[in-house]
Parts: sequence; structure tokens; C-alpha cells
Amino acid sequence: MPRKFKLCFAVLILVLTLASCSGASSAASSTTSTTSAVPVTQSTTTTAGNTSTAGHSHIFVIVMENLGYSAAMAIPQFSELAHRWAYATNYFATTHPSLPNYLSMIGGSTYGISSDCTGCYVNAPNLPTELSRKGISWTAYMESIPNDCFLSPYAPDRLYAGKHDPFIYFDNIRSTLSLCSNIKPLSQLTSQLDNPSAKLSNFIWITPNLCNDGHDCSAATAGTWLDNVVNHIIALPEWKHNGALYVTWDEGNGSDHRGLSFGGSTTATGGGHILTLIIEPGLDKGQIISQNLDHYSLLKTIEINFGVPLLGQSSASTLSTLP
Repeated sequence: MPRKFKLCFAVLILVLTLASCSGASSAASSTTSTTSAVPVTQSTTTTAGNTSTAGHSHIFVIVMENLGYSAAMAIPQFSELAHRWAYATNYFATTHPSLPNYLSMIGGSTYGISSDCTGCYVNAPNLPTELSRKGISWTAYMESIPNDCFLSPYAPDRLYAGKHDPFIYFDNIRSTLSLCSNIKPLSQLTSQLDNPSAKLSNFIWITPNLCNDGHDCSAATAGTWLDNVVNHIIALPEWKHNGALYVTWDEGNGSDHRGLSFGGSTTATGGGHILTLIIEPGLDKGQIISQNLDHYSLLKTIEINFGVPLLGQSSASTLSTLP
């Protein structure tokens, strides 16, 4: 074989060998397993002096009822949880009364709703739908709801209230069984908490019933309930392995109308100053989160973490996020 053709042939063999190695490396990489139920987008976003790093494999959200910041910190169980974990000192509800706050937490808007109406359904994008589109599992657990996809405004015993279940207010969730069936009785979750082999969704929302959330019963009763549920969640491997639990209140005292503007500054038109707990394995004990935050901040934190679109007012570039 002439020297010129030998050289060309050698170069060709080298190129093919390198390509083969690269392909094998890619194939090996694609078969690597993870402990998360779905891949979680890794990204870092800096907003208003606060850095939120995506990567929580599981996020839990618990929403309590009708208690201002000072009143919440006066309850021993809530205060102890705050100082045992981390808590936000400048977190504000969206508005009054309950329902529009809940809607803002998963939709990014109150949609002009200013009451606890029972038939004011919304045709709009929402967090659960966006999670489903990306293949990210979610479940909304409602305490005292009679069954999956229960769409009535109240349960027969009146302990479950639809106004505290924002999921049933979105048309596409109501009308799509595969989405609506993700709304389940809390008893289904509590039965899983002590089962090491149970597979939990990546995003879990928990609404206590009207007694345990502090709406109809004392804040002390709500504190005892919350302490028990938190202790169960932090024992889960899904939380221990880079999970996060956020506990917030829907609104503050009825006479407190402080809130945040779209740009993140404080205003006199909102749902009041409320406590929010950030319970994560890596946070310092008693860490104070002092940025201005609200329910849109919570939504934005979840959206960034799972890499889904920023909805409504959560898209404000100046809006801070939670750790």
C-alpha cells in the first residue's frame, strides 16, 4: 500500500475509534440510575439578593390557616419548629380571604377572586399541570376529604373545605381524571409514612382539615398536629436525601393588609405578615431568612426547582425565592 494511503487509512481508524469510545461513554451515562423518581433540573437563579439552587428531589408543602406572624411565634410548637429549623421573617400572604391565597400558591394569580366562592373555576395554567407535562409526579393530600377527586365544596362532616383545596378550582384538573385523581385523602399519605418501600411523589401538598389547620380549633391544636406531621416527614428518606418541607399560613390577621408589590417591595394591600418555615436537612438551626417573600415566592421556588415555567406573578425577576 503506498505511504500516502497508509497514512490516510491510519487517520480514519483513529477517528472511528474515538467516535466509538464517545458513543460507549454516552450510552453508559444514559443508563445511570438515580434515587429520584424523576430527573430534577439543576440550575441556580439569583433574585433580589437571594440565591435559590434547584435540586430538591422532593418538595413538601403544608398550608395552615389564619394566623399572623406574631401570633404564630407565640405558640410554643410553631416557635420551637422555627428555631429548630429555619424561618422567614418577612413573608406576606397575597390577600384576604383564604381562597385567593391558595390559588396564588399554585397558579401565580388570584384571578380577580376576592371571596371564598365555590363555583368560581379558573381556566388557566397551573403548577400541577406543568409538573405533569414534564413527567414530575405530584399528589395533593387533603385531610378529611371523602375520596379521590372529590369535587364538592364541603365534605359531609364539614371538616374538609374546597376553599382550602386550590386544585379543584382549575378546569383542566377538574375535567381530567389522570390529574384529578392525584387529589387524595391525607389518610393515604399517613399510611405510607411508616412504610419504607412506599414511593412518594416528587411534589406533595398537604392541607389539614378545618380543625387541625387552626381555622376552627385552637392554634395549640394546630401546633400539635403540625409537630407530629413534620416529625414523620423528616424521618423519610425522600426528605433526608436533599428534600425540602415548606410550611406556611394562608393569610394573617384579618386587620393586617400588608403584602408585597409585583416588584417585591412592601405595600399596604396584601394578606398580612405570616410565618413560613423552611425545613431542610442542610440549613443551620434557627436560620433566619430575611428577604421579602410571599406566596408567589414559594411558587417560584418550586417552579425553578423542577424546571417548569414561571406562572403569573411568580415570573417577576425581582421576586426572591426560598432556600
